[in-house]
Amino acid sequence: MPAIASRPRRSPAGRAERARSLRAETTLPRSALSPIQRGKTTAEEVEERLILAIARGDKASGERITEAEIAAALNVSRVPAREAMQKLHLRGILVGGPQRGLRVADYGPRRMAELLELRHAIERIFFLHILQEKEGRAALLAELEDIMARMRELAGSGDPIALSAVDLDFHRAIARHSGNVFATQIWEGLAMHMMIVFCRDWEIASDRTGEVRLHEKLVQFIRKGAVKDIDRVLTSHFTDPPTRNAKATS
Repeated sequence: MPAIASRPRRSPAGRAERARSLRAETTLPRSALSPIQRGKTTAEEVEERLILAIARGDKASGERITEAEIAAALNVSRVPAREAMQKLHLRGILVGGPQRGLRVADYGPRRMAELLELRHAIERIFFLHILQEKEGRAALLAELEDIMARMRELAGSGDPIALSAVDLDFHRAIARHSGNVFATQIWEGLAMHMMIVFCRDWEIASDRTGEVRLHEKLVQFIRKGAVKDIDRVLTSHFTDPPTRNAKATS
């Protein structure tokens, strides 16, 4: 049985420390008197490792996962392993089966196509609202520029989890600023599934600066784009890195 994925090797110590700092900033409160942000629990770390293992293919669709296996592989007790697995089960990333334990949900091409179809429909709503409502767009653009600064710094870190977290922050900001509460709630229900997609994209991207530029283009579209181009822009953004690279070299 494949081992749980270990974190990729990092760049030199200074860059790694900067990457960890930037990762922490993804949840850093803007107000000095906001509630104190605590560090990750062991269960949260286990959850991240499992997501990365699924994203990288170390845990294949349909593969059985048990508490004992995860606890042994990650050198933790069964309690955080159980908690992480229960959370992923509730989110549909792990599913039940006829035997004990849970199995990795199907993340094959068909399910990915369904996720992409739903994500496109929801994020189209976000962009439609944002482009039609010019007032307040400056606040979104300022927040996106902050997120882009973190993404640029992390692009050389070799940490797909950290990059995926910033990627989620980017799209979550767009969702929030759209003002459509129901669409945002649906999007949040997809967030952990998208985390797996983002991890895959950042992991396999041969040019991570190209992935950063892809997000910079979305910022420019929010600044100056037209409603008629929403579908085209989103389709281009959602295309996986190998397909984009193939098109670029053809």
